[in-house]
Amino acid sequence: MSKKIKLVLPFVLMVVLAVSFLSARTMTDISTYGKLINYVGIVRGASQRVIKLETNDKPNDELIGYVSGILDELLTGEGKYGLKRTGYESFNKDLEMLDDQWGHMLEEIEAVREGGSKEPLLECSEDFFDLANETVFSIEEYSGERSYALSRRLIITAVFCLIACIAAVINYVKKYFDLNKKTEMLTEQAGRDPLTGALNLARFLKDGDDIILKNPGLKFAVLYIDFENFKYINDVFGYESGDLLLKKYTQLMQESMGEDELFGRNVADCFMALRRYEDKDELLARQMDIDNSFLEQEVLPDRHNVTVVCGFCCIEDVIEQLDVQGLINRANYAKKTVKNMPRKHYAFYDESIRDKMLSEIRISDRMASALANHEFLVYFQPKVSPADGSVQSAEALVRWRSTDGSFYMPGQFIPVFEKNHSIRILDQYVFEEVCRFLHDRLVKGLKVIPISVNVSKIRFYTPNFVEIYAEIKNKYGIPDNVIEIEFTETVACENQEYMMDIVNELHNNGFLCSLDDFGTGYSSLSMLKDMSIDVLKLDARFFKKSADIEKERIIVQGILQMIRKLEMRTVAEGIETEEQVEFLRSNGCDLIQGYYFYRPMPEDEFAFILDNSVLQNC
Repeated sequence: MSKKIKLVLPFVLMVVLAVSFLSARTMTDISTYGKLINYVGIVRGASQRVIKLETNDKPNDELIGYVSGILDELLTGEGKYGLKRTGYESFNKDLEMLDDQWGHMLEEIEAVREGGSKEPLLECSEDFFDLANETVFSIEEYSGERSYALSRRLIITAVFCLIACIAAVINYVKKYFDLNKKTEMLTEQAGRDPLTGALNLARFLKDGDDIILKNPGLKFAVLYIDFENFKYINDVFGYESGDLLLKKYTQLMQESMGEDELFGRNVADCFMALRRYEDKDELLARQMDIDNSFLEQEVLPDRHNVTVVCGFCCIEDVIEQLDVQGLINRANYAKKTVKNMPRKHYAFYDESIRDKMLSEIRISDRMASALANHEFLVYFQPKVSPADGSVQSAEALVRWRSTDGSFYMPGQFIPVFEKNHSIRILDQYVFEEVCRFLHDRLVKGLKVIPISVNVSKIRFYTPNFVEIYAEIKNKYGIPDNVIEIEFTETVACENQEYMMDIVNELHNNGFLCSLDDFGTGYSSLSMLKDMSIDVLKLDARFFKKSADIEKERIIVQGILQMIRKLEMRTVAEGIETEEQVEFLRSNGCDLIQGYYFYRPMPEDEFAFILDNSVLQNC
C-alpha cells in the first residue's frame, strides 16, 4: 500500500498542480475581463464628457483622442493600456458596433463645430451610451460564467489549501511592510510636537545641550514664551482657534531660526527657543519683530487682544553651571514677572527675579491649605450716602492671615493667584463667604444691605460662572438685588458683546452689576449706553490732587450729570478729605467709599455698624 501511495501521491500532486494552473488561468482571464469592463466604462463616461464640452462650445480634441485610443486597443488588443482582445465573439461584435457609433459621433461633432445643430449629436450620444451599457453587460455576463466555472474547480481541497497558504503569506508580507511603514513614520515624528511640528521638550533639551556643548565660544540665550490667558481663548473662541494660533506662531518662529538655533513646544501655549546672539538689545528686538508680525495676522476673531510674553535667560547671566532645562526654568521665572502686566511683556533673568519667584511659589503652594484652614478673611468697606452719612452698601475685600500669624495684603497674593489662574477659586470663596454672612443675618432677622463682590477677569471668562454663582446665592437663600457683582472696566471693554450677555444673565438671576475703576483709561462712553450697568464706580485717581483742580472738577461734574441721566447710581472711591466729600455731595454723587468714613474692616466690626447704625470717622 505504501508503494501505491507513493505512486499515487505524485499523480495527485500533478492533478492538483494542473487544476491550480487552470484555475490560475481562469482567474487571469477574469481579471482581464474586469479590466476590459473598466475601460469600456471609461469610454462611456469620457464620451459623455466630450458631448458636454462640445455642446458648451468647449471642444477638447485631446479627450476625443483618448477615447478613440481606448476603443482601438479594445478592438485590436494592441496599445499602451495593456488591453487584450478576447475570444468572446458577442463582446467583440458589440465593440465593433460601439466603434461604428463613435465614428458617427465624431461626424456629428464636426457638424456642430461647423455650425450645425446640436440635437443630432445629443441623440447620437444617447445611442452610444446605451450601446456601451450593452457592451459592459455582455462582458460581465461572460465573466460571470467563467467565474462560476472557476468556483467549481476550487472545490478541490488542494486548491483551497494552496489558496489558504498564499493568503497567509500575503497577509504576513503585508503586515511586515505596514510595520516598516509605521516605524518609518514614528522615526520621522520622534521628537516633534504632533500639533505644531515644533520640537518637543525631550528633543529640545537633548539638541540644546549638544549645541551649547559644541559651541563654547558663542553666546546663547534660552527664551520661554506663552500667551496670556490662553485657556480662556480656547473657552471663548474654541479649541480650533486656539490650535490655529499655536500653529501660526510656530510657523513664524521656525522660519526665523538660524544655524544652531532651536524652537520647541513644552505644553499648551508654552514655547521654548534657543537663540544665538551678540547683543541683548538685538536679541530683544528680533523677538519683538516676530511677535508684532504674529499679532498683525489677526488669528482670532474680532481682533481679540492677544498678548505674547517672553522671558530671556542668557548663559552669561547665570552664575552656576546649568543645562538647558535649568535655563528654561529661569527664563520661565523671568517671563512670569511680566505676565499680565500692562505694557511690559519681556524680561531678562537675574538673581533678583529668582528670589521673587521663590517667594511667589511659596505663596502659591500655600493657597490650598489656606483655603481649607479659612485663613482668607473677608473684610467690608462701607459705602456712605454723602447726604446723611448713612451706610447704604459695602464692598467685600479679602485679607490673608496665615496660621503662623503673618498678615498679607491683597497686593502680595492677588497677583500671584492671577498668574497661576487660581484667582477664580479665591473669587468664589469670597463670594460664598459673603452669602454666608448675609444668610446668617437674614435668619436672625437682622438688617442687611447690598454687598458688592469683585469678579476677576479669569473668573469672568470661566464657563457657567453666572450659573455657579446663582446656585450659591439660591443655596443660601439670598434675596434678589442684595449682591452686586463688580467688573473692572478693562474686562468690560475687552469684549463688550460678551460682557452685555453676562450682565443680562446676572440681572436675570437677581444680581446687581457695577463697573469698577471707571476712568482708568479704557472707558468707552458708547459702552455705557449699550450696557445695563446698575452702578458706576469712579476711580480714585479722579480725586487725587492735580495741577488744575478746576478742570478736574469740571470733568467729574460732567460724568456725574451724565451717569445720573443714564439712571445709574454712582460711587466715588478713594475719598479721604472733607473737601472731596462736600464737592461730591453738592454734585449729586450717590455714595462715597473711602478712608474719610471707613477703612475696610473685619466682619464683626461691620456687623456692629449695621446693628447700631453707627457713623464713625477714621
